[in-house]
Formats: sequence, C-alpha cells, structure tokens
Amino acid sequence: MPLGAIFAGVGFAACLAVGILHLDHLPVGFCVFKSLTGLPCPTCGSTRAFGRLFLLDLPGALAMNPLAASVALGLFAWGLADLALLTRGRSLAVDVSPPVGLALRVTAVAAVLLNWAYLVYAAR
Repeated sequence: MPLGAIFAGVGFAACLAVGILHLDHLPVGFCVFKSLTGLPCPTCGSTRAFGRLFLLDLPGALAMNPLAASVALGLFAWGLADLALLTRGRSLAVDVSPPVGLALRVTAVAAVLLNWAYLVYAAR
C-alpha cells in the first residue's frame, strides 16, 4: 500500500485548502489551549506554515512552525518516492529493530518538545 503517497496527497490537499481559502488569514484563532493558557500549543502556527508552503515560502513556513513544515516536506518526499515506485508495483517500506524504534520515538518526542519551546519563544 502506497502509504506515503496517501499521506502526501492529504498534506497537499491541506496546503491547497489553506492557500485557496486563505485559512491562514482568519481574524480569529481556534486554539483552545492558547486561549486557556496564553501559551501556544505544540501545533500552533501549522495552518500558517501550510499557507506559506502553498506560496512556496519555505523560510516563512519554517518560521511559523518548523516541525509542521519539516514533516509536511518529508511526507511530500515520501509520497513522490512512493509514486515513483508505484509504477513498478512497489511502495516504500521501513522496518526497524526495537532499539531503533525506541530511538525514533524518543527523537520524535524531543522534536515536539523543542518545537514547542521555539513556538513559546517566538510567541506563535
């Protein structure tokens, strides 16, 4: 199953919707966490990052939410690779050992926490 292509398609559709409907320029915010605490949540700025990606403004997207922009670009690359392999009846598969899986999970949690620290610092 070309999971990367599916994820890339959904991400592309999200960026397209944000860009065409200008969802990144709405006059109100919808972050319940931010309205309750005054702090940005770990995903704050993602919509604005998608809007910047729609405009092909990579520095702007990374400034809005580095993790969301990086994940979106990674999924896009994965999707392109899956589409290329799909012509041969294959798809990208990643098998990792339990220690590598643990390291990847720890890295993911650290990335979310570092991204969140950046968002708080940048007052997103």
